[in-house]
Amino acid sequence: MQFVFLIYHYYHAEEVYNSIRIMITCYVWMTGFGNFSFFYLKNDFSFVRVVQMLWRLNFLVIFLCLSQGTTYILYYICPLHTYYFLMVYVTMRVGKRLNYSKFGLRIKLAIVALLIYLIWDVDLGLFKVIHYPFLGSKPTLGATNGTQWEWYFRTSLDHWSTFLGMIFAANYPIVSLFYRKLEAMSWSKCWLGKGCMGASIMIAFVVWVRGPFLLDKFDYNVTNPYFGFVPLITYIYFRNLTPGLRSHSLKVLHEIGKTTLETYLMQHHIWLASNAKTLLVLIPGWPKINMVVVTIIYFTLSRKLYKITIFLRGMLLPNDSKSCVQSLVAMSFSVMFFYSMAHYFYMVGFVGLKAVAMVSIMCGGFLYVVVMDKTWESYSSSQSCDDETHRQPRYCSKDKILKVSKFLPPIAGGMVLLIVGVVWQRLAIVGGARVGPLHQRCETHVNNGHWISVDGCNEVVRGEAYRNEAIQNFATCGSAGATYMWGWEVSKSSLRCRFTQRNPRQLTKSLSHRRIGFVGDSMTRNLYHAFSRLLGIKDAGLYDANGPKHSNITRTVDHTLIDFIWAPFATDQVGIMNGMNEDDRKWDKHSYDLILIGGGAWDRLHRFGNDEEISAIGQTVSELVENMKMMKKSGVPVVWITPTTINTPALNTPEKRDHMTEEDMNDMRSIYEQLGVTQTASFVLNGPSFSAERVHESFDGVHYPPDVYGAGAQIFANSLDWLLPEKQGAVKFVSPEPGKMARPVLGFMMLCLCFIGLFCFDGFFGFSYVACLFIKGILPSELYLEAFSLLHEKCELPPLNVPPRLSLGANENVFVKKEIASFSQKMTRRKKMTVNHDEAEPLNHGIENNIA
Repeated sequence: MQFVFLIYHYYHAEEVYNSIRIMITCYVWMTGFGNFSFFYLKNDFSFVRVVQMLWRLNFLVIFLCLSQGTTYILYYICPLHTYYFLMVYVTMRVGKRLNYSKFGLRIKLAIVALLIYLIWDVDLGLFKVIHYPFLGSKPTLGATNGTQWEWYFRTSLDHWSTFLGMIFAANYPIVSLFYRKLEAMSWSKCWLGKGCMGASIMIAFVVWVRGPFLLDKFDYNVTNPYFGFVPLITYIYFRNLTPGLRSHSLKVLHEIGKTTLETYLMQHHIWLASNAKTLLVLIPGWPKINMVVVTIIYFTLSRKLYKITIFLRGMLLPNDSKSCVQSLVAMSFSVMFFYSMAHYFYMVGFVGLKAVAMVSIMCGGFLYVVVMDKTWESYSSSQSCDDETHRQPRYCSKDKILKVSKFLPPIAGGMVLLIVGVVWQRLAIVGGARVGPLHQRCETHVNNGHWISVDGCNEVVRGEAYRNEAIQNFATCGSAGATYMWGWEVSKSSLRCRFTQRNPRQLTKSLSHRRIGFVGDSMTRNLYHAFSRLLGIKDAGLYDANGPKHSNITRTVDHTLIDFIWAPFATDQVGIMNGMNEDDRKWDKHSYDLILIGGGAWDRLHRFGNDEEISAIGQTVSELVENMKMMKKSGVPVVWITPTTINTPALNTPEKRDHMTEEDMNDMRSIYEQLGVTQTASFVLNGPSFSAERVHESFDGVHYPPDVYGAGAQIFANSLDWLLPEKQGAVKFVSPEPGKMARPVLGFMMLCLCFIGLFCFDGFFGFSYVACLFIKGILPSELYLEAFSLLHEKCELPPLNVPPRLSLGANENVFVKKEIASFSQKMTRRKKMTVNHDEAEPLNHGIENNIA
């Protein structure tokens, strides 16, 4: 599960999203199963147990939040498991005497099921009432719709999963005895019962696969809480179908499962980057080798962090309650002190690398001295040369051992800090940082690129383009087969100009509630169509001989408005710009958030015949420059697009061949530059940069295939990072209200299934009774006393609280002792394992080790 989960993030494999949701359901289910089993077997509800579990789940994530400036909700798996762990704890702790009552425990669980139904499946507003004091509605990192909605969404996806795991754990001894009773019968009866039950479960599984599982991502999210358990119980049933299957498991999966929490957390910062939004690249141009190297570092560090977490938990949170509380208080004050100091230094601007190094050394030394003063006396008195490790005389110097123990740690720590600081500084210099919006310094590089012929747009091709063509990334991607693709040339890493192909989701988000105007001739119009396609309008610019050619166009995408204004001559463009500036002054607000303007071709073709016309064009262009300055002064960026390359041999009229050759258009580009158009513009989109290498494909000498303009649109889209940065608070944000995912009917179905599992004593929610139709003596409701009596005796649990009429007879006792002795031994081993909490916690189990 963990491998698939990581690959999903690494390759952004949206097609396996539904499978990933099932795997997360399994993790949450195991939280209920594992913790219920622990509390039932250990009957330990102490403060120390809770704190140790919360430390295991949250130590690393809190450290990441403090050191990386991230939010708790970004690592939603941790709060999710913490939340459901506390749900299990409260359920088992309240009325704990009922835990060993046959119906008392099940009535208690039934009440919890009813609460779950009312909070998540019925839109009564209870979720908001319960969580309102802790959650906000403002967008934040990891919660673009506010933490309240994000938390509602995440908990809703699996709000039944933990509870279903609790039900299975409550019926686990019965399920085990059910299997063993069947296996004690003849071969025909055994497989008749197992076959009928397996067939019924498989039918449910097939219905789920052909129904909810095939839904798209958003529709499936609604169904996951109600049907996600189907593949889970199918796996459990068939995984444990025979004694041979139950007695074997893969140790490697168990070892990997121990570090599940660390691998999930560190994927945001090591395997991936920019909070899991981009890939970490250490070896550019070699994607597969880079993945191997990064993966080795990633898993090694995750393993180390797991060991550190467990070691610190044992050291700082011992089983002694008094010492545990003292450690908690000391840690809380230390964190608050250092956090306050960091906040103060940030406020006064004392945040340079040297300042951080100095403060870290001073504070680290101070903390080390405090710890040594408190613990040195007891440590030194415990050292001795009497043990076997110090038999040789040269190792028997107690003073030497103490000196090394006292002074080596700060020296080693200082050296490590120095090395980390130097590496950190070097990475900062060469551009190692999270991917963010492009800076204006990238303006000089965004037009630099060229077309190359490649076979599709996969990772291998990207690597070859980087190595052989010095292409950083592709702006356009085609289907498999020989095709041309335009890509940006590699720029210095220190510039942090990471140009990327923009998609409709990114653009509509950054341009929400904004209006962009395209002003110009047919070249500008084609770029307008390409930009419309980038926004998601797939049919924009389709060839239509009957459609109007020289007219204005207006399109709306979500809350983004984009206009094209037909203005082929410079005089037309001056008139349009004049009108916009006058409207802005009149109404004291901008008509447009950005203007993209282009021209020159029509003036060269129709108004460049004599000196008088040339002089008039120069004067008009000068007026255009003044209008551009006025618009920029008012706060509206103006982008100028230079004419694309002309394919002179393909020009289809004598007039164009006489006045509109590439040489003529190059003269026009120079005139506009000399008159100050390119210097005045906020950004210049260089037409020849994305058209010169495809000039042979210009079918009429002027216009190009759509993908050529698509490259220009991508250049323009990247430039919007600094031309139109996202405005905070520009539009009033309204967070979605919790309750939209409530499904009362499906929730009632789950409530009924839970009642069946509880009061019919069936971990498979009624499927076990299918076998009972053909085989006698295996009714789950009649196996309770047999399954639990010897378990309680073997594990020294409180006696069962059952009605006298359910007491076992002599013959039944013999059968019980014979049939569930091996089961009791397994549960005893499980109890011993739970003493070592790093193996007992649900996040650290592979599903095989929980169910086997």
